[in-house]
Amino acid sequence: MVTVMKIRSSAATLAATLAAFTVLVSIVGPAALAAQGFGSSVLVGGGEVLVGEPASEREPGSVRVFRDGRWTEVQALYAPEAAVRDGFGAALASGGPHLFVGAPGAGAVHVFEREAGEWRHAAEISSPGLEAFGRALAAGDTHLLVAASDGPGGTGVVVAYRRVNGGWEEEAHLPAGGAPAGFGASIALDGDLALVGAPLVDERRGEAYLFGFEAGAGWQRVAQLGGDDGEGGRAFGSAVAFAGGEALVGAAGQDAGLGAIHRFARNADGEWQPAGTVAPDNEAPTAFGAALAVDGDVAWVGAPLAAGTGLVYRLERSEDGWTVETGFDMPGREPVQVGRVVAAGSRHVVAGLPADDFGAGSAVLMDVRSSGLVRLVSEQVGLSSISGGQIDCEEGLAEGFDCDRVDLLSFIPREELGAPRGIRLNDVWGWTDPLTGMEYALVGRMDGIAFVDVTDPFNPRYLGNFAKTPGSRSNTWRDMKVFMDHMFVVADGAGQHGMQIFDLTQLRDVTEPQEFEPTALYEGVASVHNVAINEETGFAYLVGASGGGETCGGGSHIVDINDPLNPMFVGCFAHPNTGRRNTGNSHDTQCVVYHGPDEDYAGREICVNANETAISIADVTDKSNPVAVARAEYPNVAYAHQGWLTEDHAYFYSNDELDEVSGQVDRTRTLVWDLRDLDDPLLVREYYSATSVTDHNLYVRGDRLYMSNNRAGLRVLDISDPENPTEAGSFDTTPWSEDAAGFDGTWSVYPYFESGTIILSSRREGLFLVKPRTERLVP
Repeated sequence: MVTVMKIRSSAATLAATLAAFTVLVSIVGPAALAAQGFGSSVLVGGGEVLVGEPASEREPGSVRVFRDGRWTEVQALYAPEAAVRDGFGAALASGGPHLFVGAPGAGAVHVFEREAGEWRHAAEISSPGLEAFGRALAAGDTHLLVAASDGPGGTGVVVAYRRVNGGWEEEAHLPAGGAPAGFGASIALDGDLALVGAPLVDERRGEAYLFGFEAGAGWQRVAQLGGDDGEGGRAFGSAVAFAGGEALVGAAGQDAGLGAIHRFARNADGEWQPAGTVAPDNEAPTAFGAALAVDGDVAWVGAPLAAGTGLVYRLERSEDGWTVETGFDMPGREPVQVGRVVAAGSRHVVAGLPADDFGAGSAVLMDVRSSGLVRLVSEQVGLSSISGGQIDCEEGLAEGFDCDRVDLLSFIPREELGAPRGIRLNDVWGWTDPLTGMEYALVGRMDGIAFVDVTDPFNPRYLGNFAKTPGSRSNTWRDMKVFMDHMFVVADGAGQHGMQIFDLTQLRDVTEPQEFEPTALYEGVASVHNVAINEETGFAYLVGASGGGETCGGGSHIVDINDPLNPMFVGCFAHPNTGRRNTGNSHDTQCVVYHGPDEDYAGREICVNANETAISIADVTDKSNPVAVARAEYPNVAYAHQGWLTEDHAYFYSNDELDEVSGQVDRTRTLVWDLRDLDDPLLVREYYSATSVTDHNLYVRGDRLYMSNNRAGLRVLDISDPENPTEAGSFDTTPWSEDAAGFDGTWSVYPYFESGTIILSSRREGLFLVKPRTERLVP
């Protein structure tokens, strides 16, 4: 339990929390569907807690039922025609003997009734022509309100149903004659009164609307609340509820994100008038009012930005109004936004934490009488491991994975790589022991590195865990490279992480999985996006630093690692007027001793950088005085992400991570650069794949280009004719995924083992070992 206190924040903290609030108010109402999404909706009462899990990657949406006592799961509810991404469980409501479950992905609301102590499916409700039908719900004994939109990207609409002869008949669309932005983000019912929030209208000032139902006249609007000249971003209508004759409306963005609850009551003439506001005594953004639940004379208010991780505040009602009593911390794991989803009843309050465990989600139940907490989770269903022998790609499939001329050697699921619940994989690299010839995969996770012996590619062995720097945060980005039998690891958005160094020879003779400790830690910079190493010269280039130490403007933070355990900072390079902030920020780089056709740079150390807005070429031979050689821009740039040189240094292949998702191009694009004159790089080809997914990392080995293209998996290109690539194979690690714009799936590929084994890291799946076929087409 955390008591309310004043919190002062620095300008940097305030900016960060306001940025988080901007994201928050764009998804007010039921939590956005991502990852598993357990906790996206919650309901409590009758000795049960129901928790929605609408967004599993491979399973249909579900609602998990937990029963009083030990609060263990006793039932899982699904739609009768369950399908992946049906969104079942995105919203929950109860009315009389009925349970209502929104499935906006399928455009339906499912009705359940109790039978022999369990919930049984009784009916399905839909309204053709509406999108996201079921994204928010409110129910009573005779009325049901369902939020939707009137088409893709359309305005909000609430469909009103009434119970007639045991069924549910559609009566009206609220409001008649058009709706404001975000209408229906929050809904509440009290008998024949309905309260609907529209927090996005009028530059997110927000409004709320009261409707009344009369037999013979139907639903009529009786009041518009909050339609004043309040500040933009107030998000009035973030949450709504009725409480003993009052209408309560959350404004999570009020006062630059502090938030407030507005009270409205009828006057003597029956008109609804403001009756005061309620807010905690804070001076830092809390987003108080993002969620709201009422249980008798007690209200529970979500404040997902309070105290860093969010709080649920208890409000008590008296004759003098509402008093903020206490803010309760309902702890989850990282990251947490306690207070986005709240329900209360039967002397219990439950907070849904859909962002907990990095999107796997959880719910926290508190017994109001004892303040005791119970954490509720669902078990994540992972893929089964595959080992024992090669599975050939036949008729486009290998063990259910789409493929073309690429065979599956084995697979280790994420859960068997030391990944806790919700933790995803990221980058991958490899190391070959020069003494034994054994091959090892270095598999990045959000919280560390998994070591895997892949010498026998049909039977890979997990050797253990290499954890993130103590005190740093788990986060999406982690990168590692190898030099002189040492691994160098950086992480972005991780706080005080630094560059970890690990002596890989410790992996020799490991027989059982174990925990490994860093051999050394370089602290000249804190959070870093990527590390590149020129093994010929022994210099590491740390790029995309996001804070702490010498960030070099986000360009190259150059470190001498010739003595791996005693790294030394030697200089910076940042190409002027590149990067989104024009500071020379690099997302990734490759640095080599140049032996290409441009004689002016023969033997010089050259870096080719992907700098968000352009490709940058630099001469870094003199680390104290690096020189910008050239910058190269290209059409429809969205985010210059990464690239790799051909082995003769004549060409450079690069990708743009956001050009597909931003609509700049309609298919996955790879850029082919002629670098035979480094001072004048030329874009000679834009190669388009058959897919339209976002692209990620690519590497060259010989006359093959190996691309990891997120939801299209591995794509192998034949680049024997450098300017005219042709596809030579593929392996999709997420064949069930239809979201081409998503950023899940394959993060990276490592193609440099002498054995020919290719390793792929797939974020939510695990580590794939594959082998492309080497046959050539004969003309």
